[in-house]
Amino acid sequence: MWSAMEYEEATSLYRKKMTDGDRLFRLAPPLPSPVLSHRHDETWFLRDGDGRLIARVSPSGVRLA
Repeated sequence: MWSAMEYEEATSLYRKKMTDGDRLFRLAPPLPSPVLSHRHDETWFLRDGDGRLIARVSPSGVRLA
């Protein structure tokens, strides 16, 4: 059984965290770049289209940059 988090799951957790943090408007953040984002061990490093780190997503939670 494969237990590593996939890109889609990491992106979903990131977007949920961002949406929950915006209680007034609940605007969904733009998707991170699938080409520039990468995984190291069990942590996804999500980057925007310019290559800036926007979040680290691991099984323990989401940390915004």
